[in-house]
Amino acid sequence: MKRVNVYVYTTVKGPRRHSGAYTYVLEVDTSKGPATKSHKERLENVTEHQADLLSLAAALKRIYKQCHLVIYTDSVYLASGIEKWLDGWQKNDWKSAKGKEVANAEEWKELAILLNEHEYELCVRQKHSYYEWMVSEAEKVTRECMQ
Repeated sequence: MKRVNVYVYTTVKGPRRHSGAYTYVLEVDTSKGPATKSHKERLENVTEHQADLLSLAAALKRIYKQCHLVIYTDSVYLASGIEKWLDGWQKNDWKSAKGKEVANAEEWKELAILLNEHEYELCVRQKHSYYEWMVSEAEKVTRECMQ
């Protein structure tokens, strides 16, 4: 099974809704070295958690074959949701342990479908070779949307 490294980053930080941007990089090893696809996009009126979910979903939509994903994120929320809560939410009809509707349920449902096709592991808050570039690119998009 082919390994794909998925790197996601967003400039949207904090609990309140605002505009920002995300960027992702997909990396696959080939016989000629790593091959990458990247994308950056503006986001409007979203929370940090929504931005994290949307950025990973956008990246996963670019992967068309089953593979082993290594997902790099600085979002503890995203990683915890995937590793600890997602299976339970699905079994509990998208209700939390307290019986309330899961926050960002629509985004989580989409992510669950996209992840279902793959094996995956998460690397949380680990620096990588694309990090500085991703921060720079996402911040450029964020500045452009503020002008």
